[in-house]
Amino acid sequence: MTWSSRQQLRSPVRWRNETRVAMNVSTIETKPQESIEVQPQESITPRLETSPVHVKGILAATDFSEQATLALKFAARLARRLHSRLHVLYNVTPQLYVADTAILSAELLRVEVERGEHQLNEYASKIPEVRTMRHEEIALCGSTIDQISAVAEMKGIDLVVMGSHGRGGLKKMVLGSVAEAAISRLHCPVLVVGPRCTRRFGPLKSMAFATDLRADSLRAAQYAMSIARQSQSALTVVHVVPMHIGGMDMPDMDIHKHVAKELRQLIPRDPELERHVDFEIAAGNTANEILRIAKQSKAGLIVMGAHEHSALADHVPWSTLSAVIRESHCPVLAVQSHFA
Repeated sequence: MTWSSRQQLRSPVRWRNETRVAMNVSTIETKPQESIEVQPQESITPRLETSPVHVKGILAATDFSEQATLALKFAARLARRLHSRLHVLYNVTPQLYVADTAILSAELLRVEVERGEHQLNEYASKIPEVRTMRHEEIALCGSTIDQISAVAEMKGIDLVVMGSHGRGGLKKMVLGSVAEAAISRLHCPVLVVGPRCTRRFGPLKSMAFATDLRADSLRAAQYAMSIARQSQSALTVVHVVPMHIGGMDMPDMDIHKHVAKELRQLIPRDPELERHVDFEIAAGNTANEILRIAKQSKAGLIVMGAHEHSALADHVPWSTLSAVIRESHCPVLAVQSHFA
């Protein structure tokens, strides 16, 4: 399936405040040979109405690597913009062990945590974005994903931010085992700064929200709209139509109109938000098109749904999410379909 031109692809979806006029003309008999014609009635496309999400607590997990540092800087800027609490977590890698065992004694555990606290404090003090704002530093020792999960629950975290080196995990996913586990296990969204992210982040002026229009992607829409509102960012809503659509026996433009209508329904009735929302429908490789449109719109953040997945690396939504994180030059916010 191909679109004949770029203009044909875009023009039908540049509808923001459009309403359709339904010509419901009927005749009401009052007197013989006398009738009253009912005026056309205006019908408005139904919209998804959701309560805005307030990100009150952000947890940035760091291992002092370059990507983790970029992630921490982004988390600090986002926390300032959204008026959120910032917590910084460093999970200590033990260096001192009891002889002939990998189990730390209580005393050695205390030494390791104190060492981690000192390292974290020194590290954070060198990052202007963190040093100049109120934040909490937490050093723990244990399984990284277990500690992230525990702190997120204990502190009432709404968003976890971390870097990914693109190593570990399933070979086809190449997300990094910690990032992959966080997206799979945590109930709050996870923002990942991937291996290709640029070293500098400017103000968040533009965002891209990529949706496959599945019912379980509505939570991602809720986060995308809320962050766009709070950060006063422009938002591009993206849907990629697969080249072969099974079970849909419609001409190209009919598919296009159907998708455009569904995309418009994702936008709440908020005049200020609507003024800053644009729509893009593309056809082709999903990850490639999302990345292309994000670059074209100069997005500083991509929001995507993270659907329930099995251990299979070629599960389509997850392989798409992985590819976008791996290749994106801006952070990617993965929003799980389940609620805490």
